[in-house]
Amino acid sequence: MRHLDLGPRPAAYSVILRFLTSLHETGRAELAFPGRVPVEMIRLAGSDPEERKAIHRLLHGWYEEAVRDLPGPPLAYHAAGAEWGAIRLVRAACFLGYRDIEAEEIPKGLPGTPLPDAELPEAHFSADLALRHFADLFRMARALSEDDPLLAAMQALAVMAPLAAAGVPVTLPEDSPVFRHAGLCQLLAERAYGRKDRALLAHPRIAPLVRTKLGAYVTELGSGLLSPVVVES
Repeated sequence: MRHLDLGPRPAAYSVILRFLTSLHETGRAELAFPGRVPVEMIRLAGSDPEERKAIHRLLHGWYEEAVRDLPGPPLAYHAAGAEWGAIRLVRAACFLGYRDIEAEEIPKGLPGTPLPDAELPEAHFSADLALRHFADLFRMARALSEDDPLLAAMQALAVMAPLAAAGVPVTLPEDSPVFRHAGLCQLLAERAYGRKDRALLAHPRIAPLVRTKLGAYVTELGSGLLSPVVVES
């Protein structure tokens, strides 16, 4: 996510749909709230049936692209998980972009209700169709203020949706459903390495995967990121 543009846009386009389309096609995240205050739009966005159909058409297209590159057993599209992730990405961007929203409104919308069917790997994969951009928003929020209440809400969401956790300082439980799917586990390991997340790279389910991926170059490429392996005699 390279830019957050809060300028005016035509009201005919869904806030969420426009946001997601722009992000996917250009890397620019755009938000606008014609005729309503932001907190109202945060609550209402995605509630119109036709709007939701359009959002799911878009997300399913993203799914068809992403699932081709997923190693391990194939995962089905999980509509409720995909919608949950998309709405929460937009909410996080709203809270980041509109700084006059009252702090007590933040936990009501983020993370809000838990990920539907959170025990299923496919729910996490589908939520990640949008939330793969979540760490960029967290970085932007932390750059504004280390004491921002938005950060705690975003960390709580990252625990609910561990694929979004790389780059977000949280501790993930070892029994998370993402670790029960080889492809999702590998995806998270690659993100942890790419974002230089030392804490996540030390996770017992992640560290071995990164070491295996780096192979003969683990000493060179893992220096400063991976903890040394202790060999007991």
